[in-house]
Amino acid sequence: MNRILTIIPAYNEEENISKVIAEIKNYCRQTDIIVINDGSEDKTGDLARSAGAVVIDLPYNMGYGATLQTGFKYALRNYACG
Repeated sequence: MNRILTIIPAYNEEENISKVIAEIKNYCRQTDIIVINDGSEDKTGDLARSAGAVVIDLPYNMGYGATLQTGFKYALRNYACG
């Protein structure tokens, strides 16, 4: 069975991140979830961890492209067959 990874780029999403993670887990129980916390100044990273996601904290806001690239690199290193 293939492993599934859901990558969530996030910036200052403390109001939404827990609910998003819960809904993803409800919809697809087989997925692992990683949140790329793009330099948030709120509790996005802490809440994502509490909700069960792996979190990578970027040191400052680097933008959507950088967050996706970080998630893809994580996937290659941790999920690639070979």
